[in-house]
Amino acid sequence: MPPYMDIRTLIIVLLAQVSLLGALAIYFGVRQGGTRAVGIWGTGLLIVAVGYAAIALRGVIAEIFSITLANTLLMGANLFFYRALRVFNRRSVDDPLGLAALAATTILIYVFSEIYPNLGVRVVVVSVISGLLFLRNALELRGDAPAELRVSKRFMEGVYWLVFGLMVFRVAANLYRPGVDLMAPSVSQSIFFVMVLLLTTAGSFGMFWMEIQYLHLELARQAARDSLTGMLNRRSFMGELERELARVRRGGTMLSLAIFDLDHFKNLNDTWGHPAGDEVLRGIAASMQASIRQPDILGRYGGEEFALLMPDTDSEMALRVAERIRIAVQLSGVEWNGQRLSITLSGGIAAFAVHGVTADALIAAADAALYEAKRGGRNRIVQAAPGRSAPAAP
Repeated sequence: MPPYMDIRTLIIVLLAQVSLLGALAIYFGVRQGGTRAVGIWGTGLLIVAVGYAAIALRGVIAEIFSITLANTLLMGANLFFYRALRVFNRRSVDDPLGLAALAATTILIYVFSEIYPNLGVRVVVVSVISGLLFLRNALELRGDAPAELRVSKRFMEGVYWLVFGLMVFRVAANLYRPGVDLMAPSVSQSIFFVMVLLLTTAGSFGMFWMEIQYLHLELARQAARDSLTGMLNRRSFMGELERELARVRRGGTMLSLAIFDLDHFKNLNDTWGHPAGDEVLRGIAASMQASIRQPDILGRYGGEEFALLMPDTDSEMALRVAERIRIAVQLSGVEWNGQRLSITLSGGIAAFAVHGVTADALIAAADAALYEAKRGGRNRIVQAAPGRSAPAAP
């Protein structure tokens, strides 16, 4: 068996592979939604397929198509891969550097294929510019990422470092044996195209992996959120409360909890209808979210009730935070069918240790204080008295 394979056959296999992967990526992007990055990646793969189709026809079609156009397409595909990574990372997709590299590649390839034919220079030009763009892709993947995405992004970064190394290998091989025709069978050419085949597959796998992990992360986030207000739902809020309580017990720091309830919300629903009530809940949630501090955790506790977890906060500071929220809600209002709907809220506050050391004890104390606020005229915040719990029938 020879130490190399037929290059045209390898290119045809590569062409078929990237066409299939590209079609699958576009289908996945359209059907699954997500970040849209997979669909952009798939477009890049189909451009690669067209570029390699032109290369496979070298000697059959004019060289301006099989050399200049083919290399321009392959370089342009890299810009789509970079764009996909930027979209995935929620960054700007403007790419003047990539467009400049693409224009430079097209001009230089045309010059050294049509005006001053020089295969060695063409190989170096394409390999150096491609290598730098692949290096840019690797660096794009180096930033911080949520824990759920870290492994797939590191894998994808590793693929791009390998592709960059492949370009370095190609430049070195060209310097060792300059001017070897692309279609001429050789060990180095065989290694190059087999590596392209493997790395294209690995890169596509990495892109799918990142997108699938992103979709799983989004599903987990949605499961933790109330669909109407976007706040944490009750189950997720209680999980955060238990975690913070465990931390406070270990570190001896402070923690306060507030329970809020919208005043006369049932009357509003009865008067204006449930769609108006939903709009009020969304508006009030946005107003509350804008009024809390960075470490605070806000959740929809149930119906028109909301809960606020305030780490490292004593009861006096918690009272000031809750008052700020109460005033913001009172001033906000919600527009509905040309009418301004005003609503107020009442709240009760409990502090760790002072009113209990368990979630149930703090909630009971905050509920009792909320009941006092309602009984005292509503639209007010009340601190729980030590040792008080919620009455059986508020």
